[in-house]
Amino acid sequence: MAMNNLGFKLPNLLELFVRHTPAAIAMLDREMRYLVISDRWIEDYQLKEKNIIGRTHYEIFPELPERWKQDHRDCLAGKVEFLKSEEDSFVRPDGRVDWLRWELRPWHDLEGKIAGLVMLCEVITERKLLEQKLQKNEAQMRAMFEAMTDLVLTIELVNDSIQILPREFYNSNYGNAHHQTIEQTDAQLFHGAEAENYRSLIRQVLQTQQAINLEYSLKLNNSLDWFSVNISPVSETIVIWVARNINHRQEMEQNLFAEKELAQVTLKSIGDAVITTDALGKVKFVNSVAERLTGWGTAEAQGKPIAKIFQIINQHTREPVVNPVDLVLRENHIYELASDTVLIARGGSEYAIEDSAAPIQDRQGNLIGAVIVFHDVTEARSLAHELSWQATHDTLTGLYNRRKFEQQLDSAIQESQANKIDHALCYLDLDRFKIVNDTCGHAAGDELLKQVTKLLKQRIRSSDIFARLGGDEFGLLLHQCPIQTAQTIANQLRQLIHDFRFSWEDKIFKIGVSIGLVAIDSTTTNLASLLNKADAACYAAKESRNCVHLYYEDIIVAQQWGQRQWIAILNRALEEDLCLDARTYDPAQHRFCLYAQKIVNLKDNGDRTHYEILLRLIGESEEIIVPGAFLPAAERYDLMPAIDRWVVTTFFASYEAYCQSRQEQNLKHPTNVYTINLSGASINNQEFATFLQEQFDCYAIPPETICFEITETVAISNLGKAVTLIKQLKKLGCSIALDDFGSGMCSLTYLKNLPVDYLKIDGSFIKNIANDPVDYATVECFNHISQIMNIKTIAEFVEDDVILQNLKQIGIDYAQGYEIEKPQPLIFN
Repeated sequence: MAMNNLGFKLPNLLELFVRHTPAAIAMLDREMRYLVISDRWIEDYQLKEKNIIGRTHYEIFPELPERWKQDHRDCLAGKVEFLKSEEDSFVRPDGRVDWLRWELRPWHDLEGKIAGLVMLCEVITERKLLEQKLQKNEAQMRAMFEAMTDLVLTIELVNDSIQILPREFYNSNYGNAHHQTIEQTDAQLFHGAEAENYRSLIRQVLQTQQAINLEYSLKLNNSLDWFSVNISPVSETIVIWVARNINHRQEMEQNLFAEKELAQVTLKSIGDAVITTDALGKVKFVNSVAERLTGWGTAEAQGKPIAKIFQIINQHTREPVVNPVDLVLRENHIYELASDTVLIARGGSEYAIEDSAAPIQDRQGNLIGAVIVFHDVTEARSLAHELSWQATHDTLTGLYNRRKFEQQLDSAIQESQANKIDHALCYLDLDRFKIVNDTCGHAAGDELLKQVTKLLKQRIRSSDIFARLGGDEFGLLLHQCPIQTAQTIANQLRQLIHDFRFSWEDKIFKIGVSIGLVAIDSTTTNLASLLNKADAACYAAKESRNCVHLYYEDIIVAQQWGQRQWIAILNRALEEDLCLDARTYDPAQHRFCLYAQKIVNLKDNGDRTHYEILLRLIGESEEIIVPGAFLPAAERYDLMPAIDRWVVTTFFASYEAYCQSRQEQNLKHPTNVYTINLSGASINNQEFATFLQEQFDCYAIPPETICFEITETVAISNLGKAVTLIKQLKKLGCSIALDDFGSGMCSLTYLKNLPVDYLKIDGSFIKNIANDPVDYATVECFNHISQIMNIKTIAEFVEDDVILQNLKQIGIDYAQGYEIEKPQPLIFN
């Protein structure tokens, strides 16, 4: 190791000095090998883990730029004595950029020759990055301020100092283009009395340290500009005043206000009611017409659900109607109300209305609410209803007129043809109406028609169609009614009119009605043919007055024969049949013949089977004629007692033969129950009870298997005699059935006085039991009362399984009808 002339070990002292120097220093030889480095050098360049003494500078930093290497060579060659860089950079292999401040000078040996280089470096990478970041932020802030259209003031209230940014705003409005920041007093910016108001606001912000927002106007370049202002505290003495020009918004708001005022005036002026809602269906606006109709003022209605303000129902069903606003908000479509909608006002008033509801959308098409527009059409709808009613109704009686009735008949014909459903048409013509009209005048005739209408309507079902066809003629369409039932109903109506008395002033009139009856079934061809048949049947009935005539296609019909002809046929049949021995009854030899229809037990299949004995007449051409065709004539000419006696005698004789046959075969005693119908004439005949006693004495049959059936109307009209006969029959051991129960007006009242065993509920209630809740409840009531009185119930006209299941559900005891069995020729088995 070389020594200087003083004898010191200079390299050791130098190494010690360099290493502990706080700067980053390195001493290199001419080959740029490290001789001595400071600790700071090792730390700055993160070289702790590397042994770099003796290694070249370029091994440690291979990424050094060529220009630096040239500087090193120039210094070693003595071309320059000293090099210095304020800041320089080089890129590390990993992509990082290092920034340096460095000095470079040569060092000499004892002979004065250049022995190497001394490097002094300061790493300024962190500072440089910070400066770059600050410059970037400054550039961004500058760009932001240059782009900003808001007016920003920093106000120091203590010295009335205002700094205005950005300068472009101030320059464009005040004409000063030489300063970035301009010192102004607030008196120069805010004029007059406003200055003190603004100072007060600033003091408030400084005291509370809470921002406030306001809008104000400022006169700039002889125009009034509007600003939205936020004043926020910065310190205890300085606030930031940010003002945004809102001239465009103010202009839009003024335009919107003008449009809103125009809309408000328009909505208040139009005749339609208008209600608007938000997107949730809450009311926002109600115009004056809507206020009047709904009963809700705008202030009261605002914020409430539309359903509370706008309550609507169906005019006919009285059921609530879906609010159209709900539909609009759900589906975003225009909706119109049905034409039969009624608005229920707050006070209970009702208005017929027509309306539509539409969605309200913003510029982007988003649903923001709904509007409903409606108007009062109560008067118009009432007038339309009245005109429609007048076009289809008779103004005197309120019934359908001929035109409407014929439409209903045409529909019934089509239904019969399509679905094989039977209906019936009654054509009614009042008897002796002309006498009333001619004697007392048209006023009396009109009153008579109204009273007759009221009387008949009490007996007609709601499903039937009743009409005045003109003058004293009426039409009745019995809906879904077999012809047998129709005949019963027609006779009930005939009797009702027969018993009616019309009083006018001091006169009392007895009238009647002639009824033509026609079946409507799948064979009915058209309306004209049907009306012709009804007219013919009514004409035939009119010949005898106060009777019912049934029209038949293939057998003797009412328009061909009068009742006198029926009487001749019936008398001949009775004469011929009475000459024959009842014990050898042969249907082929008799004009009258017996049929039977099964009545089944709905509760206990092991109980006795019941049969109703029915009467038929054999025509000249061997056709079968039902009782409805000839019994009215038999009743009128008092042939019913004779017919009843023939039925009883013939059946008893046949039944006795059957019982003896079973006895000869050692079979059990017959247990079936056979029901025989008795007419009102027989009940009124005092000798009929004696006749029945004689028949039981004559024929060995078990009386407990015989049931006699009388109709409710006959029993009530002959109550005393009916009760006497019933008691006599029960004494013999027979049972009693009360037929057509419910057809009378006081059925339940008289039931307590009639000691009957069976109650046959009128078929008019049974056939609609599945569709008419009133009929269902009526049957249920009859059955309940019968059970309490220990009377068995029988339901007739059971036409299908649906009816049967309803009867079982109610608890009816017995059922009879085509669903069970159709009438069959009487055969004992």
